[in-house]
Amino acid sequence: MAETTPNTAANPESSGPQGGGRLAGIALCLLVTLFVAINALGSAWFSSGRLDLTQDKLYTLSNSSKTLLESVDETVTFRLYISSGLAQHVPHLGVYANRVRDLLLEYESVSGGKVKLEILDPVPFSDIEDRAVAAGLQGVPAVAGGDNMYFGLVGSNTTDDIETIPFMQVDREAFLEYDLSRMLYALSTANPTVVGILSSLPIDGTMRITATGIQEPVPPYVVRSQIGQLFDTRFLAAQADEIPDDINVLLVVHPKAASPRTLFAIDQYLLRGGKAMIFVDPFSEAEGMQGQMLGAFTEGSTLAAMFDAWGVAFDTKTVVGDRLSARKVLPEAGNQPVEYLPWLELRGPSLNTTSPITSGIDVVAVASAGYLKLREGATVTLEPLLTSSPGSMLIPSKDVQGFRNPLKLLREHKAGDERYVIAARVTGPVKTAFPDGPPIEKIDPDNPPPKEPDPWTKPVLSQSEKPLDIVLIGDADILADRFWVIMRDFAGRKVPVPTANNGPFILNTIEALAGSSTLMELRGRGTASRPFEVLQEIQRQASQRFEDKERELRLTLQKTEQDLRNLRQRNPAGSAAVISQGDRRSMEKFQRDVLRLRADLRTVRRSLSEDFETLEAQLWFLNIALVPILLAFLAILLAIGRGIQRRQRFHESAAG
Repeated sequence: MAETTPNTAANPESSGPQGGGRLAGIALCLLVTLFVAINALGSAWFSSGRLDLTQDKLYTLSNSSKTLLESVDETVTFRLYISSGLAQHVPHLGVYANRVRDLLLEYESVSGGKVKLEILDPVPFSDIEDRAVAAGLQGVPAVAGGDNMYFGLVGSNTTDDIETIPFMQVDREAFLEYDLSRMLYALSTANPTVVGILSSLPIDGTMRITATGIQEPVPPYVVRSQIGQLFDTRFLAAQADEIPDDINVLLVVHPKAASPRTLFAIDQYLLRGGKAMIFVDPFSEAEGMQGQMLGAFTEGSTLAAMFDAWGVAFDTKTVVGDRLSARKVLPEAGNQPVEYLPWLELRGPSLNTTSPITSGIDVVAVASAGYLKLREGATVTLEPLLTSSPGSMLIPSKDVQGFRNPLKLLREHKAGDERYVIAARVTGPVKTAFPDGPPIEKIDPDNPPPKEPDPWTKPVLSQSEKPLDIVLIGDADILADRFWVIMRDFAGRKVPVPTANNGPFILNTIEALAGSSTLMELRGRGTASRPFEVLQEIQRQASQRFEDKERELRLTLQKTEQDLRNLRQRNPAGSAAVISQGDRRSMEKFQRDVLRLRADLRTVRRSLSEDFETLEAQLWFLNIALVPILLAFLAILLAIGRGIQRRQRFHESAAG
């Protein structure tokens, strides 16, 4: 009987060294084909599936935005106008434009058809550019004398309401989701929150007289503009007779000259369940600027009668000084910055991180603020929102008016053992501050009011129908621009750049009081720009090294040129004097030295650029190309290893 030969021995080419290599090559080709096929099928079948691996989840909507999208009842259309050459001419705007587009696509994907996105290219002199201009978008020339480029957003709903962002500022990238959700909220909410403002400070702008006697307008506070973008804003008369019932949140700012009737109207509004932010201040820096120039003392503001009825204490004679949170100022020109104890930048432990009001808040700036505390027997509770640091002290408010001496305050600083509450949420049942009913105002016969106030026709409440729910802030300057924004020029416009989160803090508070919490978490994300930090540090060190060398060469060059000028002055051109042989050799040497030093300077500058470009290329290679190359090399090693194992098994089977 014939012996059956094993299949491997009958066909050695299929399992020998050459056969193993062919099998490894075929396997590698199949893997590459499978990889391409999976990517092609994935892009076709799973286009809505995304994985956000960014550190700050830049492309993932927050729960608040998702909740907002669930509440949208009508179709909202976003039209994103991006000029096609934007990324080429302004690369950092191109990176930001990609993030804006991707995040809007996420809104569209999550909304289930309630949000639609259109991406338009406003080519110069096209109908799309005309639509962009008509919508109020701002065109910016990318190069001098070039055509305008656009990067703006227009939102609309089925009732033709329009919301726009004229130009997507990179400075606002951290608040991108907030800006988009704010637009969506404004377009999808039929009854927006009504915010009433009763203020003795020029929040809505005013006129001032310059030193030359010319009147010029003072723009509204930045925070007033932010409130107006999100809420229906209504300014009330400083001596309002009553607070309308349709106001959802009332802002009472620095109520110094409020009449008894106005105070009674505020009292009754709060007892009916109205919500309010109340800004009192022992010394308003915004108001005190004029008083300090005239040498006058500026009184503080408080709601003493109401505070007493609620069991809240607020002292207008002192301000909080905090060395750990103090802002640095220049006491005099040329001096070193020093801490000014009454001007605070509250951050970290000074913020109540458990409250939704301080969600996403990093720092809040206040100036000459007072403190709040509960009296014994108070029926309300006080939840601190902003608190000074341990070791704070109280400073008489008169000491921060007139001539200021930061160094004197520092020398007299004595750390205490108490932290002071600067802002707090106050809740609980309260009684009226006017137990005798509407106050009867005394009329000055020499200065009678324009008209008699209307009689009070509403029921007079002696206690709250609903628990009091307000936010008290012991500082009115928290609203003033000078303490939390810097105005910068951008394409001929003044753009506010925040240095603190005062605006978001105010908006958070209004939203919390109004019961609209859908935007509470949208107060700051990361940015899409991720520079090579190591590369930047190496570049900084290299720049420093080359700058030192360049500075040394420049000094030598200046000295050499000066020596050459002195020698030429001693031997002027056309002079009858005969130039000595030594002077001639010195001039020739100086001229050669000047040329050599200039060449060295050019070499230093070129070396810095070349070294940086080489290092940048190496890092790009390591971050982008090295990993695929290593994977391919690993696959080849695995294939070779498997081939060696197959050959060993072949020889072992052949030997057996």
